[in-house]
Amino acid sequence: MRYYTASRDRTGRREVDPYHLWYADGGLYLIGYCHLRQGVRMFAVDRIRSLTPTSRPCQMPLDFDLDAYVKDALVVMRGTPIEVELLFDQPTSAWVKGRQWHPSQQTTEQKDGRPAMTICAADTRELVGWVLHFGSGVRVISPESFRDKVRAEARKICEQA
Repeated sequence: MRYYTASRDRTGRREVDPYHLWYADGGLYLIGYCHLRQGVRMFAVDRIRSLTPTSRPCQMPLDFDLDAYVKDALVVMRGTPIEVELLFDQPTSAWVKGRQWHPSQQTTEQKDGRPAMTICAADTRELVGWVLHFGSGVRVISPESFRDKVRAEARKICEQA
């Protein structure tokens, strides 16, 4: 297939053994073995520019587990998992309570009624953006390195305005 890679802003040729079509967060993704990268990868279907069927046989490994493959992604971006602890303010609490964003999520209520949450998800721009979407209604408690990433991204946003 010819595939546009957004992170590299480039279209290239990929030979992929298809394993699964997966719908997440409003997008359709092809998960399969990429011969170029020599591993299982996820491709946004809307970035596939063209497909050419081949006669080469392919088979999904019997031990491939879709849930295990996507489990650390907050939505679709995969990476090294990080445990993040967040504290939400009162106005944001109604939006946070009772909502499940990720299977690893643990939410507790502080004595003052504010929700605290821990989530273990891939340390990606997607996770930073998700935290930022709560605006000033959230505070990153730990880890400090992730708090610094969120702070730096918020500064970049403000500097562009």
